[in-house]
Amino acid sequence: LTSSESISYDDALKVFNDNLNNQIEFITFHQNYSYEDFIQGLRPDTANGSALTFEKKDGVFKRIADRAYGNLNLADKAPEELSKEAQFDEALEEFKDSILDTQDKYQINDAVYIFEIDEEAFRYTGTNWEKHANGIRMKFTDLKEFYRNNVKTRKDIKNLTTISGLANQHATYYLLVYEAILKFLPAQVEQQAKVERKNYVIIIDEINRANISRVFGELITLIEDDKRSHGKIPMRVTLPSGDAFVVPSNLYIIGTMNTADKSIALLDIALRRRFEFIAMYPDDMIVNDEFREIFIAINKAILQRKNHDFTIGHAYFMGEDCKLEKIINNKVIPLLME
Repeated sequence: LTSSESISYDDALKVFNDNLNNQIEFITFHQNYSYEDFIQGLRPDTANGSALTFEKKDGVFKRIADRAYGNLNLADKAPEELSKEAQFDEALEEFKDSILDTQDKYQINDAVYIFEIDEEAFRYTGTNWEKHANGIRMKFTDLKEFYRNNVKTRKDIKNLTTISGLANQHATYYLLVYEAILKFLPAQVEQQAKVERKNYVIIIDEINRANISRVFGELITLIEDDKRSHGKIPMRVTLPSGDAFVVPSNLYIIGTMNTADKSIALLDIALRRRFEFIAMYPDDMIVNDEFREIFIAINKAILQRKNHDFTIGHAYFMGEDCKLEKIINNKVIPLLME
């Protein structure tokens, strides 16, 4: 939308629901929300029977950032390049099918083998790997990055800065699997259409309720416009796991907070200067028609005694089953008394 356009509440709600968990993520901060929840951390593997093991898990921000960055990369490519990548995707699927058809583990070399395939990676381990009995994940995105960079040797992998730390550390195993995939490359693939650049949004409700410095970590720097993927000075950091991470330019962060709640700590100054602040005052035009007059009267009286921070929000007066008596007695009066 441009600044002169608007959208109705119902239309906005439909856009939100249609794109939730794809181009839109919605989360709520709280006092126990952590960097591990938001970016990346270790989580126990509950599918590993009696043995307690931990595996790397991406947080909600990193997941949507990766999706947005993937879209940017595809949107920047010509159809011919997209067709080439589609060849690798097809080869990868053929390779996965060949493993599944055998119903047995795939030997990478004499001592290391793939024993499971999940949505995003091969899980592999070694015959005498006591520390990794449950396997390590070989991500498909790393293997695809090899193809994008025309990798030929182990040294080529070591020179890449766009792959995970594990791919760099286990370059030998990755290269063997990558070479096996290349054997399934089709002779030709259907011409791909140009990919449209999309916008992605993460909405953080109650953004001031968490320990901002602890949750955002290196994002304090990365979310600045000029530090993003397509900014003037793009920055890429290495996460504690060894993964490379960049914040894409097509990802928007929206935070909501109630400025009247003085019991909540103020936003970190470093984060405050990276956001634009827009006041969202009560809007009498979106409340139910039969409540509009009293809604306006209550807020007018509040403004005469206090300020905008204390006005009653329009959410109380929206919805199909709203009853005025219940709203006033159970919501508005208790709030006014407080």
